[in-house]
Amino acid sequence: MFKLTLSRSARVADSGLLLALALVAGAGAASAFTAPQVGDLGYDIYNIVVNEGVKGPLGFVGGVAAFLFGVSRLFSNIMIGIPTIVAAVCLIKADSILQTFGMVI
Repeated sequence: MFKLTLSRSARVADSGLLLALALVAGAGAASAFTAPQVGDLGYDIYNIVVNEGVKGPLGFVGGVAAFLFGVSRLFSNIMIGIPTIVAAVCLIKADSILQTFGMVI
């Protein structure tokens, strides 16, 4: 009985040690996303896709269109309507979501 209890506690201690090691190793890997500055390598692509596309009028119109499509599908097929509405809201608020994911925790 004592031998069985000892082996269980050893497994729990090993699991706890492994979890603590993983947390310590992963803590240094967190970094925030920053937009490229003018003259950087990917600035032109970032400017066209994010600033003029997603955050611009094209992204807003696409988000509203997806939202209206999701609302129209909500009454006929709820499994298509709800994810479409969630995706539309994510498209409209993409800049806020990007800043939230970039926050170092």
